[in-house]
Amino acid sequence: MFDRRWVIVKGDGVAYLGACILYNIIFWPDVATDYVDIYDGRDTVSGKKFCRLEADVDRTRHLNLGDGVSFDVGIYVDGADTGVETTIVFTPLE
Repeated sequence: MFDRRWVIVKGDGVAYLGACILYNIIFWPDVATDYVDIYDGRDTVSGKKFCRLEADVDRTRHLNLGDGVSFDVGIYVDGADTGVETTIVFTPLE
């Protein structure tokens, strides 16, 4: 079995390319109107949107996915702006 990994993405970017299991999303907004969208894919155009985390105050948000969710292509993070930081916890399957 593969070990869990974590990656921090500031703003937008690829957290991982390849099949994987997503376990946790930790979202840090720098202002109260921020959000982050998570995609199964390489970008927002070809990827499949999985979820959105929004902030109503300037506080960290955490989404625990329990036993995890399978992603086929990879994990792409689309933050509201470059001030948003998102930590992705996952296990690669490749």
